[in-house]
Amino acid sequence: MSLHPTGDDREDDAEDGERPKVPEGVVRGIEDIVEGRTASAEDLESLLKY
Repeated sequence: MSLHPTGDDREDDAEDGERPKVPEGVVRGIEDIVEGRTASAEDLESLLKY
């Protein structure tokens, strides 16, 4: 799988034999995890209780 973002938040068809590209949002999510920019369980619970 390529880590090049598609820019349209969906995977391209692999008609040309290449593996599908990763959606841009997934790449951003991986970068956030690597940088430690994640929400805690408490953060998520507080958002769901609004």
